[in-house]
Parts: sequence; structure tokens; C-alpha cells
Amino acid sequence: MKILSSRILVLLFAGLAVAAGLLLAEEEGYRTFTDAKGRTLEAIVVSKTDTAVNLLIKGRENPVEVALKLLSSKDQAFLKSWVPPKVPSAELKKLFLKQCRTLTVRELLELRGYESFKFTFANNSLIIPGLLNGKKARFLVDTGAHNTILHDAFAKEAGCRMGPYDEVVAGVGGTAPAAYTKVDRIQLGETLLLDKKLLCTDLTNGLPAGSKPKEDAIIGGELLARLDAVISYRERLIFLRPDLGDKPEVANLDEKAGEKESQFDFRIFKLKDGTTIRGKLVAKNESGTGITIELVNGENRGFTVDRFKPDDELLIRRWSEDAVAFERNCRDLTVKDLLNIRSYQSFETERKGNHIYVEGALNGQKAKFLVDTGADGSLFNIGSANQYRCEVGPMDQWVYGIGGRAPAAVTKFKSIAVGKTLIENRRILSADFSSRNSVGIYGGDFMRELDAVITYREMRLFLRQR
Repeated sequence: MKILSSRILVLLFAGLAVAAGLLLAEEEGYRTFTDAKGRTLEAIVVSKTDTAVNLLIKGRENPVEVALKLLSSKDQAFLKSWVPPKVPSAELKKLFLKQCRTLTVRELLELRGYESFKFTFANNSLIIPGLLNGKKARFLVDTGAHNTILHDAFAKEAGCRMGPYDEVVAGVGGTAPAAYTKVDRIQLGETLLLDKKLLCTDLTNGLPAGSKPKEDAIIGGELLARLDAVISYRERLIFLRPDLGDKPEVANLDEKAGEKESQFDFRIFKLKDGTTIRGKLVAKNESGTGITIELVNGENRGFTVDRFKPDDELLIRRWSEDAVAFERNCRDLTVKDLLNIRSYQSFETERKGNHIYVEGALNGQKAKFLVDTGADGSLFNIGSANQYRCEVGPMDQWVYGIGGRAPAAVTKFKSIAVGKTLIENRRILSADFSSRNSVGIYGGDFMRELDAVITYREMRLFLRQR
């Protein structure tokens, strides 16, 4: 950003003084600044350096940079001792919101200690990598699963201790026998889950002979809620909070829950040697090849940029001193704040047990849907499909779920609406399954189409019609 010249500053001071009428300096956080010749204007300090100040001038949308030497000695003295306010004024919040339009969900969440995982699509289901008892595993991210469940054949391979098959699991395909199993360790990136008692069942149940499941384990709603999961279809990322696992390896943190939130003002940096660094990037040398990271214990450590994995290396190369103020003011944004300025629609979800539901409409009548990332396709309960006057065909199709397979019918509906998002004149399947709390499943097909974002912490679903 260019520093304003003396001539431009003269015109700026004079023009704004006449136009604004010089309202009270204290109004809305504004301060009256005076140049060396006695002309005044009202502005809010956004940031400063040793030689210039970034001012948001009353009546303007964007801040301007003014050389300190052009201001009065009184203003220079004020700016020398100025520190950013803990609570920005309303006008500054508007500015920061505008600046944060370029922020991605990933950047927003990684400013506060979340770790991101790239997921891959298996049809429309979400798969992330992890380790179970040290063995590589494919985890299906399933908001429609009440609990985390293992594929029994994989559990045996991973050395889990299994009990008798005296439990039952249920899905759209019916029920299936299950056994409790003891799992020593699940690792999802930096998140560790230790000594878990989980159910396992045969995930090939109902599939054609010789079929293999696309997943080795299903991450259910209880773990997604515990880890404050955020799922972003457009970015193809899921975010988890490692500090909410069973062994948060973050030193020098106050264990008091009420204070802990404010201390997770850090990012997880990943190095090529497999180690991780938790801290804030605070400085970069002129050549851009070396950085300083302030660790969570307050210690500063230097690193060369080429030591980091590609995603982090790219972030570091893009980082500048201006990013410090930007991050400081954007870190208090919620996912809702960020997505609302990007034309997403935001919906409160209802949590029943470990399932989440969203209100909407089917064929113009109020309806409730189960939000299910584990379902490749959306699915109606056949009784609801008939009740809502959908066109239901013969039961000559099949649906597959954790309980096996069940007959289904191709069903045409006129419209499904959640808020102003609208899906019209489509065909999906209907089956006879228990859906006491909803008309059916809002599955991965619709959420992928509408760039869905799901947040467990805020308990919201965000959709955007493209």
C-alpha cells in the first residue's frame, strides 16, 4: 500500500473536514487527527508501523496509509503508545468482515488450533485416512451414524480384542449382529483416541458376494460432536480439534475449561520429517527463506521454510506482517459470520442423540430431514413419500446399509427446500426404514451439490445454491 503524499493528504483533510462537519471525535471509536498545518479529520486507527499509520477515515470504505511525519506531534505521540483494542469498534468490525471475505473455512479454523484433513469421495461418501492400533485405516465420516463402528474383519487384523456377537446394530437395510471390541488407539492426524470400547460388525452384510467395504471403520456422531468437527464439501476438508482427544499433546496450557478456549490461538504446522509444531508465525526474514514461530509455551524458534510440508510452505510464503493484524481481527469470526458474507444460507440443526436434523419442506409441506454424510444418495421413508404425494414406483430396487440390504422404489418428488435452496423434479429411492424423526435422509448427493458445510460446535448446516 502506498503512503499518501503531502499534497494528497492536504486535499484529504480539507475535503473530509467540510463534508463530515467534524462530528465528535469519540463517536463510534473515531478520533480527530490533525496534520502539521492544523487541518483535521476523523478516523479510526487500524494498524501502524514505525513510519506510517493505517487509518479508516470517516465516510470511506477502505483504510488509507498516512506517513507519521505528516501528522501533528500530539498525534505522533498518541500513535507511538497506541496498541490494538481488545474489542474493535463497530466500524472496524465491518472493515474486518469485508477483509475476511477472502478467508477460507480452512484458514479461519486453522487460526484456532483445528487440524484439517483432505477427504476423498467414495461415490458421495467421505473417506479420511487414519491409524487404528497403528494399522492404516479408511474412516467413513458419517453424521448419520449414531456411534463409531468397526468392520469386524479389519478389527481382527488390527489386533482388537473382540467380545461375543450379542449386540445389534441397525440401518436402512435392517439389523445385524455386532460385538463390542476393545481398541487401544485411534489416530486421526494429531487427534488421539485411547482405550475405546466400540461396536464392530460385518460391513459387507447384504453386499454381493466377494464385495469389500469402502471403509474399515465408521466415525459416528458421538466422536464428531466430541471433536467439534466441521465438514466442508467445497474445500473437501474435515476439521477436528486435537486438544479434545484423549491425549492433547499441547504443553503449558491451563487445564481449566473456561480459560482453555482463549489459549488455542495457534496453528498446527507440519514438517517434512513427520513432526508438528504448534504456534503462531510471527516473523519472516527479508529473503522469505526463514521464519520465527512463537510456540504455545511462549518460546520463539526459527525454521527454514523448506522444512515444511507443501500446504504449510505455501501458507508461509504468502504470509506478511499485515497478516498478523488480519489474523488477530479475523480469529473471532464464527463459521457462520464467514459463510454469511459469502452468500451461504445458514440453518440451525437439531440434535437428537447423536443424529442431527434440519427443517425444510417436501413438495411444499413442512418436513424434517436427517443430515447424513454417510449416505451416498438421499432417501425417503416410503410412508412419508406417499404421505407427501410423491410419485412412488414399484419396489424393484435395492438400498444398502449397515443392517444389510432392503427393497426400494424409485420416487419422483416436485421439490425439496431447505431455506431458499431448492432441488426440483428429481428421482431418488424410497425404502421402508425407521425414520421416526424425519421424512428421510438428506444425503451426500444433495450436500455435495449445494457446497454444504456442517459445524458441530455451532450446530448449523450451511448451503449455497450455485
